[in-house]
Amino acid sequence: MTATDLDHFSKIIERVAAKHGIALTDDDPILMIHTLNEILLEENSKAHQVLLNNFRSTLEENISQWSQATENKANSLLQASSRNTNLLTEQIINACFESIDQKIESGFNEKIKEISTLTQNTRQAAIINLLATGLFFLAVLVMVLVF
Repeated sequence: MTATDLDHFSKIIERVAAKHGIALTDDDPILMIHTLNEILLEENSKAHQVLLNNFRSTLEENISQWSQATENKANSLLQASSRNTNLLTEQIINACFESIDQKIESGFNEKIKEISTLTQNTRQAAIINLLATGLFFLAVLVMVLVF
């Protein structure tokens, strides 16, 4: 036994004597049970450490897999969102072009109606001018013949 073991045992002997009023010797079987308990605790501690290390590695592996799965899911959601955004943008642009096309066509039709009305008015004015000119020539002809 080392000096630390003896010091440790002497502390145990003092504690048992103080608490229970029983004096133990260095070769008491109770101290042997204490030593066995310490050995079992050390082995148990090592086994727990191995289990903790295994659990930690399993947990890290699962976290890595979850992280990869989450990243893949996020990427697929991002791609779907991008496709939806592109589709929505295309629909909005098409709607805008249709609206612009309708406004241009509506404005064009209005201008064609205005031009048509002006053409009819101009034709009527030309016919009236032609008739007035014909009457004027007829009046001049009648005046020349009469005088």
